[in-house]
Amino acid sequence: MIQRLTDRIWLIEGGKGGRYPYSHSLYIRDGGGVLIDCGSDDNEILRLKKEEGLRTVVMTHYHEDHFLFLHMLPDVEVWATGEDAPALESFETLLDRYGLIGSEWEPFFRKLLSEKFSFRPRSVVRKIADGERLRFGQTEATAIVAPGHTPGHLCVLFPADGILFLGDYDLSGFGPWYGDKPGSIEALRRSTRMLAEVGAKINVVSHEAPVHSGDIGPEAAAYLSHIDRREEALREFLRQPRTMREIIDRRIVYGEERKGPWFDYGEWALMTKHLEGMLAKGEAARDGEHYQMRK
Repeated sequence: MIQRLTDRIWLIEGGKGGRYPYSHSLYIRDGGGVLIDCGSDDNEILRLKKEEGLRTVVMTHYHEDHFLFLHMLPDVEVWATGEDAPALESFETLLDRYGLIGSEWEPFFRKLLSEKFSFRPRSVVRKIADGERLRFGQTEATAIVAPGHTPGHLCVLFPADGILFLGDYDLSGFGPWYGDKPGSIEALRRSTRMLAEVGAKINVVSHEAPVHSGDIGPEAAAYLSHIDRREEALREFLRQPRTMREIIDRRIVYGEERKGPWFDYGEWALMTKHLEGMLAKGEAARDGEHYQMRK
């Protein structure tokens, strides 16, 4: 479904209400046609390409639910930030960014990303920098690089229209993802707060309810609170010595009903970030294969 935010800026809602493995996209009906992310609706994307034109795909970042239909657009040039472009240009770099190289989950994700998500390396024609002005025909935008979710996650502000596309700073009830190898909890906190302070009239996100109007400060605070709840649950679990496998199986993030390698990986990736911070602060200790809170 398409929602017209302005005459030239359209929202393409993703399948399953924008839930994984889909994500919402923006279509700019200007500059030959510009798509921001391409994990929304393949039928709508191809229809717009045919009827309105599509010259450029701007990727907010390199995750699979955002490049889902990129392989269907081989003749369209791709833009991304300089920090995230390498993972769109190389499958090995993509896997490395996920922290998968050499892990027990590498074979599973190689198959998943190459087959279900049809990853194909793409040359990134334009490397976008923070604060760069982007012109799509008569439509002007400003690039905001918001690290934490990925090192070069791109948000796009349309100042004249008061519209900010936050991408995967999605204010969702699940909470944030910071589990990539270069991911950072503290960088994600800073970026989320920074985006809330932009003061856009219309805030568009990649997942679940796509449009958030006005002040998103309270929503951003609720979104970040998931980080604290996860860490508190981990602290409680580490009152006794626990192995990483025990931490994974506890399913602090996804819940015990979620089974399989995808969720094993997700628990490992996110809990590792919390453990790294707790170890660095001296709040937890590691003894061989076991982690435990200090007395």
